[in-house]
Amino acid sequence: MNIRPENEHQIIFPGIVFDNNDPMMLGRLRVIPETQDYSALIASVDDWNEERDRWTSKDPILFLPLLPFFMSQTPKIQEYVHIIYQNKKFDKENKFYIQGPFSSPLTSDFEYFEGAKKYLATGVRYQESLPLRNKDGSYKLGVEGIFPKPGDNAILGRGTSDMILKQNEVLLRAGKSNNIKPETLPKVNDNRAFLQLSNFEFERKLSPPQTVGREKEIVVIPKKLVIWNIDNLENRFNNFRGSVSLHNICDKQNQSEMVKLNTKNFNTKTITTLSIGDDFEIATDILEFSGKTLEESVFLINSFIQGVYNQQINISGYFFNPQNFKDTIPFVVTPSKQTYQTGEKFTTGNSINEIAETNNYLKFKEKIKIIEGQSKNGFFIVSGKGNNEAPLIGAQSELITETIQEVSFDENPISYGILGAQKIYLLSQDTTNPTGSKINLRDTIYGIPQDKFVGENSITNLTYSTVRGEELITLLNKIYSFMEGHVHPFFGMKPDRQALGNGQTITEIQSLISNARNTMLNQNIRIN
Repeated sequence: MNIRPENEHQIIFPGIVFDNNDPMMLGRLRVIPETQDYSALIASVDDWNEERDRWTSKDPILFLPLLPFFMSQTPKIQEYVHIIYQNKKFDKENKFYIQGPFSSPLTSDFEYFEGAKKYLATGVRYQESLPLRNKDGSYKLGVEGIFPKPGDNAILGRGTSDMILKQNEVLLRAGKSNNIKPETLPKVNDNRAFLQLSNFEFERKLSPPQTVGREKEIVVIPKKLVIWNIDNLENRFNNFRGSVSLHNICDKQNQSEMVKLNTKNFNTKTITTLSIGDDFEIATDILEFSGKTLEESVFLINSFIQGVYNQQINISGYFFNPQNFKDTIPFVVTPSKQTYQTGEKFTTGNSINEIAETNNYLKFKEKIKIIEGQSKNGFFIVSGKGNNEAPLIGAQSELITETIQEVSFDENPISYGILGAQKIYLLSQDTTNPTGSKINLRDTIYGIPQDKFVGENSITNLTYSTVRGEELITLLNKIYSFMEGHVHPFFGMKPDRQALGNGQTITEIQSLISNARNTMLNQNIRIN
């Protein structure tokens, strides 16, 4: 090692993997330091023989793994490694390596030497890799869970396998995602094979399901607006003039996110926020009156409201367009903005006229309604028709039923073991199946290849489906029920097809047996 002023304090150096096929299987590597040349290194060794001296103590580029033998992690050829010298003044002996960095989890299959330097001082100009998380910490769609989360320990394979060690859980996974490639984000594979061992501090229990009902408000958006108006509320001689009019509600008001005229938002002050053209249109029909007593005025207004409710109107002395009174329900009844503000402005010290305005307003408001006995008056929404054609006033509700289960937790730790895959095999080397055959697992020490599961003498053909116990118990109970209650019409004859007393039939049992291969057997979980 050339020790110069610029590297006299350096302890870790960059290296490129030249060969990783250690004949001793100890994880050793032949590594070329980045700043040196292979030919020059070999030339510095006396009497070098390429075939004889490689992987021996004479080899000038032989490095030992810094990780202990029990942690096997051998980099690939042309990947980056950190190389460390016990004493860099003696660079021919006691040399070690450790796997170098990666620019992205998506390059874990293979990271070329140059790309691995992305986040080192020499790699600042390299192109940014695909991020797996957003800057706010959230995951890109479909990525969460594929790679270890902060706080969890893990051992990662080069592709889609890994082992995650959480606080109280172990996950061993194969095929956790689609193929991992640098140019595209991976996606979770729901059909992965996995082994999960979990320990929970509390045992979660569910109570028996219960069906409960609750009232849900039905928000109604009206189609029409009925406005009653009294021009001379100050009158103290029971002689009034005014009007009652029918309006269409604007479509854009109904489509607004803040609908003013509905059973949820409508209140006594709503009329002060409405305007013609934005919330409702000009009157399609109007009844005007003058020189009427309070009772006569109320009668005309209520008759008009009843005509809107009945969707047909006939008031003596007045003519209306019948088409305007079609399809009117639901609708709003409200005083005009002028009438409301005049009648509600009463304060201490008001004049005699203002007191009269308030008194008359309250009398009109109390009496304006569709039917006698109606609790809502003056301001209300007719939301529909009920039983016996009675009007439904204001917000309505419907009974919603739902099934709930209460959750409780017992202070008893409980563990779960889960083996999951699309095909599951439980194999015993010592087991001979009923045909006299054994599973041959010779030459599978490094894993069973897929072709062993396919073919005439395959593992699949030498194993059997597992049984769903509850389905088997159901069939046995029905057979027993028939045997217990069956009767014979005469001695020596077959029993009736239906058992006496319990009603169990042979037909039902035959149906269960014919479907047993699909209902009772799980052909994707197999044993030998």
